[in-house]
Amino acid sequence: MKEFVEKHDSIIHRLLEIVPGFLTWSVLLSPLWLGILFPQLIVYILIALTVYWAFMATKHSYGMLKGYRIYEKEMGMDWMAQCRELDFETLPEPETRPDTLEKVKHFVLIPAVNEPYEVLKPAFDSFYNQTFSRDQIVLVYTLEGRNDYDKQVRATLEEVFEGRDKEFADVLIYTHPAGIPGEAIGAGAANRTWGAKKAVAELKAKGEDLRNYIFSTFDADHVLDKQFLARLTHLYLNEDKRDYKFYQSAVALFDNNYWKVPVFMRIEATSVALGGLAEWTVKGKLKDTFAAYSASLQTLLDADYWDVGLGVDDQIFYWRAFFQRDGDFTGVPHYIPYSADAVMGSDFRDSCKSLYKQLVRWGWGVIDFPLSLKEFMKNYKVPLRLKIAWFFRHLEKRVLLIDSVFLITFGFGLLTFANPDVKQATFAYSLPDIMSVILTITLVFFLPISIIRFKLVKPMPKDWPLWKKLLAVLEAPLVTINMLSFSFLPHIEAQTRMLLGKKMKDLYHTPKVR
Repeated sequence: MKEFVEKHDSIIHRLLEIVPGFLTWSVLLSPLWLGILFPQLIVYILIALTVYWAFMATKHSYGMLKGYRIYEKEMGMDWMAQCRELDFETLPEPETRPDTLEKVKHFVLIPAVNEPYEVLKPAFDSFYNQTFSRDQIVLVYTLEGRNDYDKQVRATLEEVFEGRDKEFADVLIYTHPAGIPGEAIGAGAANRTWGAKKAVAELKAKGEDLRNYIFSTFDADHVLDKQFLARLTHLYLNEDKRDYKFYQSAVALFDNNYWKVPVFMRIEATSVALGGLAEWTVKGKLKDTFAAYSASLQTLLDADYWDVGLGVDDQIFYWRAFFQRDGDFTGVPHYIPYSADAVMGSDFRDSCKSLYKQLVRWGWGVIDFPLSLKEFMKNYKVPLRLKIAWFFRHLEKRVLLIDSVFLITFGFGLLTFANPDVKQATFAYSLPDIMSVILTITLVFFLPISIIRFKLVKPMPKDWPLWKKLLAVLEAPLVTINMLSFSFLPHIEAQTRMLLGKKMKDLYHTPKVR
C-alpha cells in the first residue's frame, strides 16, 4: 500500500481532497435526492440527526459542567508552590526532563504581524507577571517583514517592554522575510517556523541544553493567567512519555474585548470557548492542537516545525508530530486559562466580514483530512483502531456537526418540496412533532451555557444600562442562528474550495481592533 500511495501520490491526494466536500454536499442535499428515491429513509435520517444532536447537547453540557468544576479546583491551587514541592528523584523519565526546577526553561514563541500597543502590552504584561520565574523564560517574537510591519512592531515592543525585557532569561526578536517561494501568506506557520529555527540555533550557539526547554506558542493577543506557566511546568514534569504528548489549556477564552464586540462575534467566541472546554473534558483523546499549545522543545524539533506551504498551522503541527511518533501522540489538558481577542471590526458590518474571513481560514483546516488519511495508508505503525477512530472523528467534525443543524431546521421543508406526497405518508406524518419535542427538550441546555459563560468571561461593564445587561443575559438562544451562519457557511465555502481544487495560499490575517 505504501508503495502504491507514493507512486500515485498526487491522484490519491486529489481524490481525498474531494471527499469532505462531496460528503457534506451529499448530506446537505439528501432531503432532495433521497426525498425522491427513498423518502422513508430520509425521514429516519432526520429523526436520527435530531436524536444525535440532543445527545451531543447533553454530552457537551456535562463536559462544560465537569470542566468548570476542574477549572475552579485548579484556579484555587498555588501551582508554583506545587512545583517547588516536587521530588525530582520520583518524577518519571529522568532522561527527558531537567534535573531540578531551576533548570526548567520555557521557550515561548509569539508570532506578530501588525498588532498595536493596546494588544501587545497586555500580552507581554501577562508573561512578566507569571508566578514562574522570569529568568527561566525565553520570549521569542517573530515578526512579519512584509509592508515594513516588523519596523512598526519592533518600535511598539520597545514601548511595551519599558526595560523589563532584561528581567527574562532572554527576549529574542526576529523578522520573517516576505516573499519566500513556497510559503503560504496569512497564516502563522511560516512566521513561527522562521522564528523558532532562528531561536533554536541561537540557543545551541550559547551551549544551552535543549532538553531543559518546554516549548509553547501563543498568538500576539494572548493574555495568560498568572499561573499558566507554573501549571504547565507541573503538568509537564509529572507526565511520563512527555515527548509523546502536547499540553493545552481547556479554557481558551476570547474575552479581552468580549463586551465591546457585536453580539454575534460574542456568540462565536462563547461557542468556541465552551465547545473546547466540553471537548477536552469528554473527548480529549481525539483532540488536535489549536491556537496555543505546548510540548517539549524536542518534540518541536522532531516534528520539523510547521508546514510553511499549507497556510494552516494549528492542527497541522499535531499531525506532523503524530506521524513522527507513529500515532503515539496525544493531548493532555490543564484548566488554567488564557484570553484572546474576539473578532472586532470598525463597525457591525466590518466585524461580520472579518469574522467570516477568519472562519473560512479556520475551515481551511479541512486540509488535514487528505493529509492524515494519506499518511494512514503509508504508515503501518499507526494502530488500525486509531486510524478508524480518527477517520470517524474527521467525518463527525467536518460533516455531521456542520450539516446537522441545517438539516434539522430545513430538512423536512426540503423533503416536502422535493416530494409533496410525503406529507400524506404515515411514516412522515409525525416527523415535525417528534423533532419539535426533542429540540424543545434540548432548550434546557441553554441554562448551563449561560451560567458557565458568565462565570468564565470578564464581568459585564458596570456602566451598562439594565436593558443592555438583560439582553446580554438572554443571548444564549442566538447560538442557533450562529450555527446556521458563521459556524456553517464559512466551513461550507472552505470545503467547496478544496472540492473544486482551489488552493488557499493567501489567507486572511484577522486584524486586532481595540
